Amino acid sequence: MSHRRLTATAALCAAGLALIPAVGHAADHGADPTFVQAPAPAGDLAAARSAALDTFESPAAKSHRVAQALPKGVVKSRVAATGQTIYVSPRDCQYGVGTGTAASPFCSVQHGVDAAQSGDTVQVEGGNLRESVTVHTSGLTILGLGNAGVFATDAQAGKPALTLDGANDVTLRNLSLVSAGAPALKVVGSARTTMDSGVANATDADAITVDGTSKDVSVTRTYAVAGRTVGDKLTGLATVRVAAGASGITLSADALVDGGVVATGVQGLAVAGNTVQRGCAPAVDLDGASTGVSLRNNLFVDSGPVENSLGNKAACLAGGQSWDPSVRVSADAAAGTTADTNTFYFQPGNDTAPYAFGGTTYPTLADVQAKTGQAVHDTVDTVAPRSTVVRGMYGGQDLALQKGSTAIGTADQSAPGQLDTDFYGTKPRTSRGAVEYLSTDPGLAIGLKITNTSARGVQAATTLVSKNSDFIGYVVDWGDGQKSYGAISPTSGRIDPHTYDKPGHYTVTVTATPNYTGDQVTNSVDITTAGSHYTAYGPTRLLDTRNGTGARLGKVGPFSTVRIKVAGQGGVPADAVAAALNVTATGTEQGGFITAYPVGKDRPGTSNVNYVAGQTVPNLTITPIGQDGEVEFYNGSRGSVDLVADITGYFTRSFSSAYTATSPGRLVDTRIGVGTAKGSVRGGGSFTVQIAGNRVGPLPASGVTAVALNVTVTGPQNSGYLTVFPDGGSTPTASNLNYSPGQTVANAVIAPVGADGKIKIYNGSWGSADVVVDVIGYYSPTGVSAYLPVTPFRWLDTRSWGHGPLKTSGDYYIYSRFGDPGDTGFVLNTTVTNTTGGGYLTVSPDPNYIDAYKNKYASWPNRPLVSTLNWNRGQTVPNLVQATPGPGGIVDFWNTGNGTTDLVVDVFGFYTV
Repeated sequence: MSHRRLTATAALCAAGLALIPAVGHAADHGADPTFVQAPAPAGDLAAARSAALDTFESPAAKSHRVAQALPKGVVKSRVAATGQTIYVSPRDCQYGVGTGTAASPFCSVQHGVDAAQSGDTVQVEGGNLRESVTVHTSGLTILGLGNAGVFATDAQAGKPALTLDGANDVTLRNLSLVSAGAPALKVVGSARTTMDSGVANATDADAITVDGTSKDVSVTRTYAVAGRTVGDKLTGLATVRVAAGASGITLSADALVDGGVVATGVQGLAVAGNTVQRGCAPAVDLDGASTGVSLRNNLFVDSGPVENSLGNKAACLAGGQSWDPSVRVSADAAAGTTADTNTFYFQPGNDTAPYAFGGTTYPTLADVQAKTGQAVHDTVDTVAPRSTVVRGMYGGQDLALQKGSTAIGTADQSAPGQLDTDFYGTKPRTSRGAVEYLSTDPGLAIGLKITNTSARGVQAATTLVSKNSDFIGYVVDWGDGQKSYGAISPTSGRIDPHTYDKPGHYTVTVTATPNYTGDQVTNSVDITTAGSHYTAYGPTRLLDTRNGTGARLGKVGPFSTVRIKVAGQGGVPADAVAAALNVTATGTEQGGFITAYPVGKDRPGTSNVNYVAGQTVPNLTITPIGQDGEVEFYNGSRGSVDLVADITGYFTRSFSSAYTATSPGRLVDTRIGVGTAKGSVRGGGSFTVQIAGNRVGPLPASGVTAVALNVTVTGPQNSGYLTVFPDGGSTPTASNLNYSPGQTVANAVIAPVGADGKIKIYNGSWGSADVVVDVIGYYSPTGVSAYLPVTPFRWLDTRSWGHGPLKTSGDYYIYSRFGDPGDTGFVLNTTVTNTTGGGYLTVSPDPNYIDAYKNKYASWPNRPLVSTLNWNRGQTVPNLVQATPGPGGIVDFWNTGNGTTDLVVDVFGFYTV
């Protein structure tokens, strides 16, 4: 297959008029159709399709245990929840939108808590809300669903993720709080508050802080981490810091990482059943005149170089830091502190002292037991706990007890603050640390791999790691309210397919429940569907090298490129994956071509615009967006050229407007008065076209956000351009096609539709011109086809395919089967060259199946009276077409003219369900 780019060398010829179909002139074909089968692009399209389908994976090593049920006593606020439920969700809305109902949730937690009254529940749907929240209202429950999180990062950096300020009787549950430069949770002047089953993750700050005026504060079953982004030490930061004067503090069944508990002058502190993976500083550091302190049933773990590259002993000493004892109790706090039934795991060779009590460091447990009477039932473990993921993406915590650990079955269940369930909600609870030991299958794990299969389709491959060979039940939660169920064993993985109603970002979770343990293990991965929806935009000019818009002033040199920023500016979102750009070459010095492609990718062997010296040639492109949101244009010519690019819309992998193909049909023909008044459009004049509810297509009466058209100008008196834009707005600085006197020029257009359901077409010329408009499809929220851009490739070049050019006949066509059964449209760039007479090309769906052609009983396709591109003899003319296949996936290409022509077809993407 040739990948030679088209370079037009033939000058425009006056002889050989371009033809354009008119309503009322049916094709006069003979008894037998004349056709040639073009090679199906199966291999190339399959490879391009495969490259456009992503894979998302979370291996079994990242799976983790989960709570089986809501723990008792911490689900609701301590005030009776007699009020209403207020809903918050980050999905399908803009910040600040919503009314707090299930149908119209608030888009920020702050709006939810501000609207709540005592006794209400604020329910936060899974997803990340980027804000800093302050709660002043007492008696609230803030309940997260799935992976609900509040992220005070980026623009919110330096602020706590959530502050309880004078708010009593408040419960936070299953909520991830993430911050940078400030605590994840800040408790100020509040009483009887609980954070349960959550995450507090702070960078360059303490994770949780409690001020001296707060009392009766509980943090349970929570993963808290305090880390640094700069510096060479993990010291001075605490996962939980309690200020002098605070009272009644309970920390139980928590996993604390990269820091510890720091309390000064606290009046009542129960630290029970936690696992603390310390950094340079102690796991527990008590100072001031603290009283009523109980340290029981905890597992204190030294960090190793694998678990913590900054907080292990060698790194701490290398950074000029000390390696402190695991627990340090000052002289002022010693009398009011009781420590017992704790277990220590020291990294080999660390020589870590377990305690510094009353100002004295005791190198062994025997020393502290003999000289203080404390830690009588403490143990030193020789079996390291296994590292595991603890809350979704959060991991690296040594939680899972292994066989032989002295922490197994030795907890004092009557210890102050001890819960009857562990970090994951498992009962009964008899072991020390945050996680109960499960002797039946401690290595139980589950892996999850999600692969895109179509625009909205995925499949989940699930694998199980277990010492048991039994089949166990599992469920896949697709993140859209749908679930799949099955059974799995270590030797029998499972494949589950799923199709989303809307493209977008989802969290897929798999959970397995062995009947021999009653435990649960889960894994999850964030995915994005492959397909994208269209959002109409503008039209707006992004590039004009004639005046320096979007790039440096001056022509693009021979065989050189120019880049423009598309995504991440001017209202186009940073995650846009493709853009509809009308690209115009003008001021051309020699013949050549333009190729548009994403920055960061290899330039494909295709072309978008072809021109000869002195021409102004437009063409619509649907171009993938590359690195840094940029698109690159290559000038394949020995001469320089000016480039103009206007954007009319963009594609994102989120819900917006899907594509619906229509039967090609004529909306407007000013020559005969179809769709508008009969007669040429005067220079500087415009006319509207009714889109919504138009019987041609047909087009729906409402919901159409953009329409896919082929617009043709014919018989113009002077040079000029046409601009197609939504009715109701001012004429933009943009163009869709450009023409010279007497030319017939066609160009594909994706036009935004006005609020009144109309578009407007402006004739930017001093002279009049006739206009023809054909419809091929539309975009709406109710559509079903999403777009997949692919790496462009050349499918057909009749100059080298062995059958010669397209013959001269209205009855002659070539056909080819495209894609898969679910494909509804193909974005192609068609180019005619070596034209021996004037004519036009029609691209249309074929009603036959491939077997009908193979077995010679194919019916005659009806060629629609529309044109894709028009040419005069000797011209090379490109045009984009969104080709609709027939029921058998076949597309026809018709040469309707008075001469032969070569045809080149490049593939840029496809629409599929």
